[in-house]
Amino acid sequence: MNRRRLGLLAAALGLWACARSAPAGEVTVAAAASLRAVLPDLARAYQATHPGAHLAATYGASGDLKKQVEGGAPVDAVIFAAGRPVDELAAAGRVEATSRRVIASNALVLIGPRGGPSATFATLAALPAGEHVAIGEPGAVPAGDYARAYLTTLRQWEALQGRLVLGGDVSAVLAYVRRGEVAAAIVYRTEVRGVPEVVVLDEARGPGAPHPEVVAAVVSGARGAAGAGAFLQFVASDEGQRILGEHGFGPP
Repeated sequence: MNRRRLGLLAAALGLWACARSAPAGEVTVAAAASLRAVLPDLARAYQATHPGAHLAATYGASGDLKKQVEGGAPVDAVIFAAGRPVDELAAAGRVEATSRRVIASNALVLIGPRGGPSATFATLAALPAGEHVAIGEPGAVPAGDYARAYLTTLRQWEALQGRLVLGGDVSAVLAYVRRGEVAAAIVYRTEVRGVPEVVVLDEARGPGAPHPEVVAAVVSGARGAAGAGAFLQFVASDEGQRILGEHGFGPP
């Protein structure tokens, strides 16, 4: 069994364990790995003003979490790093289409290890021979989809084949750079806050640049649907947006 399957199995088992032990008032959220830093702060602020409420979260690649929801994992809400997986769940009746909302925005950046070679999105293929570039796995990780689309626009995608290292989520991609295993990587701007080992080499901008969105919805028929809806409403409130802003996210 490969590492991706092991990771998916562990995450799925974690969701089922949460469901079996979840007390009344608990809301389980399946969230993109790019929300690992901000979601605990959002949960604490929400719980402080909603006595009896408790937020439990599981993190992973949006595409992988989507598969778990499709498989019936006991999740009350999803918060993904792109709209497409949420829309696909809505089309299949897995999430409440009317609950879908964009709660924040992000940006795609090119990073490298401090002291490493310089590069831009448009010159990645010119990195010295033997140097590699890490991105999220396209099809499972929205950041990887954004990276592939942007590199294709810049005519860099084909030239980089054979030099790409694929990560299971943005946290894994960032780790490649922190360990100095790649010359560059493509992640969200919010991933590099407070990470001294890396530097931002370039930010996606101009024609063809992606505009990542954070999209949320309530899972259809979820036991904690009411609580999930209330939490997402809080995230969209001024207080929720303030917390997201403190972590580097832009407004919806």
